[in-house]
Amino acid sequence: MLQYIIWNPDPIIFQWGGGLGVRWYSLFFALAFLVGQRILIYMFKKEGKPIRDADTLVIFIILGTILGARLGHVLFYDFDYFLHHPFEVFLPVTFEPTFKFIGYQGMASHGAAIAIILSVYLYANYAIWLKLFPFQFQFKKQKRDGQSFLWVADRIVIVVALAGCFIRLGNFTNSEIIGKPTHSQYGVLFSHDIVQSLEKGSTGIDHVRILKNNTDLKNAYGYQPITLAITFKNFGFQEKDIKNYVEKNLQYLLTSDPYLHDNVYETKECPLRYTISQKKGAYIANIITLGIVRHPAQLYESLSMLFVFLFLFYWWQRQKGKIIAGTLFSTFLIFVFGLRFFYEFIKENQVDFEAHTLLNMGQWLSIPLVMMGVVILIILLKKNKLKNI
Repeated sequence: MLQYIIWNPDPIIFQWGGGLGVRWYSLFFALAFLVGQRILIYMFKKEGKPIRDADTLVIFIILGTILGARLGHVLFYDFDYFLHHPFEVFLPVTFEPTFKFIGYQGMASHGAAIAIILSVYLYANYAIWLKLFPFQFQFKKQKRDGQSFLWVADRIVIVVALAGCFIRLGNFTNSEIIGKPTHSQYGVLFSHDIVQSLEKGSTGIDHVRILKNNTDLKNAYGYQPITLAITFKNFGFQEKDIKNYVEKNLQYLLTSDPYLHDNVYETKECPLRYTISQKKGAYIANIITLGIVRHPAQLYESLSMLFVFLFLFYWWQRQKGKIIAGTLFSTFLIFVFGLRFFYEFIKENQVDFEAHTLLNMGQWLSIPLVMMGVVILIILLKKNKLKNI
């Protein structure tokens, strides 16, 4: 029988003063472009295109992805906040309640998709020349020989699919874009927020561990019994102090804190089930509660994107010059955003307003992209059929 896993990675690989550091998400994001560049260069070599064109295209795609993904999040998901905090749109800091470096929190894949399409169009139809010292900038209409918009789009979606695989792995390490509860033993307990909320919620807590528990709890609602092993700092606490904290503060946190409430099921009506022990002078409170096991939606999407990459790359490898320009691009749109539409049914809403809509924002944005893919594919197939008559 499938068993759930307790997932609690540190999203930061290493960190230094001032809040600066390197996150696993950033590493996966960078790998997406580095590996994608090598694949794109390989395809350009095989088809006799200039290697420098592949490098130029990668620059277009990087800029388009970052700007589009960021603006997509701002416009589609959090417009009201950024309307009042415009400097935070492109600056990796927050000014409220205090100035703090937070990195870029909030990137929308649909915004990236739209921006990548625009970037490919600009690359295929315009020449951009930039020199920093002295500063000079030229932008003129100039089509690239043998590289139409659809030809370039067919190649770029192959590496974009692989990039999507990497980026969703980054989301998984961040424990974000989580799925809905499975109400079974299958799935993932995203415990990072539980640990962080408890450890930062009390100066007396040294560390928190989350363990599986085989206790048969009634009214479990399909959630899984777990033990919160909370070790308190050796500050001369008495057992009565620990008991008072567990019965008052901790129960309130478990039922009220949104980060805890999303991952732990506990009610205000029932007293907490716990034991208190002592080890090396420090008290340990073992709280028996219910963990909310969820669909690893990020992994579903990551594996889907890997499949799309392998499928499109195999198609290109076998056909190359015989491919009808635009068929890989349209197939990508249909598969990726069609799957995205259905995956949204098992994912938690990213913003509150989605709870009051028939479909969430991700689904509304996926529909036109799927339709675009279908229309392009039908037009291309009809044109090819007429040529063969």
